[in-house]
Amino acid sequence: MEQQLAGHELVGQRRTPPGSLLNLWFKATSAIVKYGFAIEYRDLEPPRTGIFDGLRISIDPDVDFEMQCFILLHLFGHSIQWTAPSLAKELTALKDTTDKTVFMQALHAYEYQAARFGMQLMREIGVRDLDQWYSDFRVTDWRYVETYYATDLIPPWYECVVHNQPLVEPLPIPPIELRRVEVRYAF
Repeated sequence: MEQQLAGHELVGQRRTPPGSLLNLWFKATSAIVKYGFAIEYRDLEPPRTGIFDGLRISIDPDVDFEMQCFILLHLFGHSIQWTAPSLAKELTALKDTTDKTVFMQALHAYEYQAARFGMQLMREIGVRDLDQWYSDFRVTDWRYVETYYATDLIPPWYECVVHNQPLVEPLPIPPIELRRVEVRYAF
């Protein structure tokens, strides 16, 4: 049996100044709770680094703090997607297709939209010094996910890291109706 690595061993770091990330963390956690989502630390089974269920965002505490900040923003974006009635139709291709090409296109759009909601949250809380960090992390994360789906193997994080990517455009957050959804996860 192949040995599984803990989530914090699967992901890397980008080395953003800790003060900026602390500011982001404190403001983002407060805003996310005000949107109605609970945030918790939970020991997750590898390779999961974070999960969400429409009511709660859970992050594995063993994951590096920089990655926790990205996961928090990104899973907030996904939580919006699954709880906003106006977005329900956009999830159809992601949930109901067996065509891998169609699925990958839908997954890319889904991941980018979640990132846009994360960037909108950053705007709402007044964090503007991390746009490039977040945009680079978003593309790095996509390369990681895309490689996984293409190979069925979790790639080395460092092979996916990119820099100087186009900035993510914020997307206004639609009205949400908090409700439990099938658990989804980041890895």
